[in-house]
Amino acid sequence: MENNEEQIPGIKNPEKLVAEGEKAKFSLSGATLYGINAVIGSGIFLLPRTIYQDLGPASLVAMLVDVILVVMLAVCFAEVSGYFNKNGGAFQYAKTAFGDFVGFNVGILGWFVTIISWAAMASGFAELLIQAFPNLTGYNTWISVLLVILLSVINSMGIKTSKIFTIVITIAKLIPVIAFALMSIFFIKNGINMGNFTPFLQLNPDMTISQAMASTSLTVFYAFIGFEALPIVAGEMRNAKKNVPKAILSSISIVSTLYFLIIAGTIAMLGTGILQSNAPVQDAFVQMIGPAGKWIISIGALVSIAGLNMGDSLMIPRYGASISDEGLLPKVIAKKNAKGAPIVAIIVSGIITIAFLMSGSFEQLAELSVVFRFFQYIPTALAVIWLRRKGMDTKPVFNLPFGSVIPIISIIVSIWMVAAANPVNLIAGLVGVIVASILYFIINRKPNVVQ
Repeated sequence: MENNEEQIPGIKNPEKLVAEGEKAKFSLSGATLYGINAVIGSGIFLLPRTIYQDLGPASLVAMLVDVILVVMLAVCFAEVSGYFNKNGGAFQYAKTAFGDFVGFNVGILGWFVTIISWAAMASGFAELLIQAFPNLTGYNTWISVLLVILLSVINSMGIKTSKIFTIVITIAKLIPVIAFALMSIFFIKNGINMGNFTPFLQLNPDMTISQAMASTSLTVFYAFIGFEALPIVAGEMRNAKKNVPKAILSSISIVSTLYFLIIAGTIAMLGTGILQSNAPVQDAFVQMIGPAGKWIISIGALVSIAGLNMGDSLMIPRYGASISDEGLLPKVIAKKNAKGAPIVAIIVSGIITIAFLMSGSFEQLAELSVVFRFFQYIPTALAVIWLRRKGMDTKPVFNLPFGSVIPIISIIVSIWMVAAANPVNLIAGLVGVIVASILYFIINRKPNVVQ
């Protein structure tokens, strides 16, 4: 004890302080809830029509195939996350496996993308709030800005406060989702009897079955974006090497089950009527339980997107701070306040997000963010192979079976997804890599630049 006090002047009981800090972190159940919150957003309440339109009920098959693909990417994150107890996610994996240059590119592009996504989520929250309270029309931007400021303030109060808000809002958003999913179990058989699943394949006449499958798979994949957020805040998890892999697998399994039941239940209730509905899940729930169903889902959508904003406010600054901690950005960005929160990164992330909101130019960039996400997925899948060969000091708790088969398939699938994107998005992705590379050499041209 005396030695610790000498090493940390002014702190009488450092062991107690460390213990309290560890207790404030996410447990395994809390980490799992964080992972669920990072994936489930308001989009799932609107997705059924888009998912249904090219394949009809057979879209459920595409969804199952897509779940397998998403799980393969997720388990790649699960294995490599087992090597690390600190924040950073894909950035840390790429840096450790391939060096500073690749790590910096993955980190900077990842940080940029998540900031854009936060701007989009903040804007989406304002739009849903105005739908519920029309008197707020015209205040979209200010609502979004105030939300970012509020969440940044909460985040600056430390991980304990952020953890409480995250867990509470995740549980709140899951109530309507789970309610609809459970109700769907009882109505699917009725939907089959009513012929809402017949014919099972209702192919879009303008597409081949391969094209329809690819289109539907991309749509479903977008709904799963966010699973990579959990490893980014690994440093805020208790026993991260053990719990983060478990939380990734648990959260993806839960989300996959809920998504499948939501789509199946909506088809069971509406059949081809999905194509005429602007709010298919709401309309389906109304048929299940009456008019209250519309309000339950509407409130659920608002709470869901509020949860995504909460998760972004927690994750994004820690992403930037992790890059700084590794010496690839100025050290000041990683500076923490008395509560242990990366206060400078919180301020910087908030200011950039607000700048996008005020400019109104982020919406087109938000579409590009999906392509940029693969700059997290592909290096992570590659890192599984490289870190195994590198001979790390610790062994991950979770090990992928079948050698390098799953990472290789994940890489091929990711490249296929990127290739299916708009060519303009691909060009933007290339430009992003070039800009990030130039920035790396500017910042790191001298060893003492970031000291």
